[in-house]
Amino acid sequence: MLRRAGLGVLFGTVMVDMMGFGIVLPLLPFYAEELGASPRWVTLIIASFSITQLVSAPIWGRFSDRLGRRRLLLIGLFASALSYLLFALADNLWLLLVSRATAGAAGGTLGIAQAYVADSTEGEERARGLGFIGAASGLGIMLGPAIGGAFSRFGLGVPGFVAAGLCLLNLTAAMVLLPESRHFRSGRADASKGEAATFKLWLRSLSRFPLRVLLVVYLLTIACFTSMTSVLALYTERVFAMTAADMGLVFTLAGGVTVIVRGGLVGRIVKRFGEPSTVRAGCLLLALGVGAIPFLSDRWQLWVLVPSWASATGLIFPSLHALISRNTDEHSQGSVLGGSQVAGGLGRVVAPLAAGWLFELYSIKSPFLVGAAASAVALWLALRIPAAVVSKAAEKLDPTDRWTGPVAAHEPRDQPDTKSP
Repeated sequence: MLRRAGLGVLFGTVMVDMMGFGIVLPLLPFYAEELGASPRWVTLIIASFSITQLVSAPIWGRFSDRLGRRRLLLIGLFASALSYLLFALADNLWLLLVSRATAGAAGGTLGIAQAYVADSTEGEERARGLGFIGAASGLGIMLGPAIGGAFSRFGLGVPGFVAAGLCLLNLTAAMVLLPESRHFRSGRADASKGEAATFKLWLRSLSRFPLRVLLVVYLLTIACFTSMTSVLALYTERVFAMTAADMGLVFTLAGGVTVIVRGGLVGRIVKRFGEPSTVRAGCLLLALGVGAIPFLSDRWQLWVLVPSWASATGLIFPSLHALISRNTDEHSQGSVLGGSQVAGGLGRVVAPLAAGWLFELYSIKSPFLVGAAASAVALWLALRIPAAVVSKAAEKLDPTDRWTGPVAAHEPRDQPDTKSP
């Protein structure tokens, strides 16, 4: 496991990124309208974050494979600070748009943080470390809106100064406490030797088994989760007359459960049952938790249901990222994990739009049922995740990083069985 100081800085990096996102997001529509934005401008400014994050994630990962994780993380933190400073100083819509697009592009560094953990951990410790990074993300999203709301009393731009200050503080800590990851310190990393050395090879690596299965499972589960969260407040307001304050407590509870599962439990569960079984359990729990929402008869039942889908995401995402990492050669961790963020970004962009369309034009229950169906399909696909893989990428890994055990009988090997798995 990597040093506690380094893991703490990584935790802070991801938490500050997501906290900054959470600080400004609830204020953004009001800020934009204050600058004369139409509803279309507001949605464009909001969407710009996800769009640039989607595009930038694989680029960040690729450059981190070549230049090192630490250097790119420092650049990302500086870019985040700049974006929030622009947000605070924005006096027109174009500057506000640039600030959010810059924040989204800087947010693509999540894949680098995951690659840093992958460089510095082995075996079940990898899922534990990635879960810790996921916990940082959940904690940042949970704390951000509260911080933004508190400082917005002094002006809608003031939370931007707070977010910029947090980024600069973490940048300073990273410069002092965060060493380069072990592969770059030891000189073992060489992106030109990796399976994702070129764009064509990168696409090929993402489409081979089992990565293609893992990425589709990630896409479907994150689509299920984001579609549910995008319309949950609208649904509960119509059915249970719940208020914005009520929903704030709901999402706070969900964030707290996610932090506990990702930060403390997922590593132990993976050590006991393995990543594939953990993913399958999470998919089942997510399908049941989201699919049950339309059948609730009282608001108290929602509070009982929240921990189910919150725990599900805490089990699924760190385990999937660990599986993706462990089936990728050491020279391509950033590129491939950045590619996984493309799959996640597609889910976060497309799913809320689809959920809104279903909610408005078909039925207010339909987004939850469709989301549950997507998670059920993800569970079916997750059954194809083998307990072990010896692929071309895995052959290049250290023996301590390889999986052990038989490859699933229904999937051919990527190369002749000339070595014992």
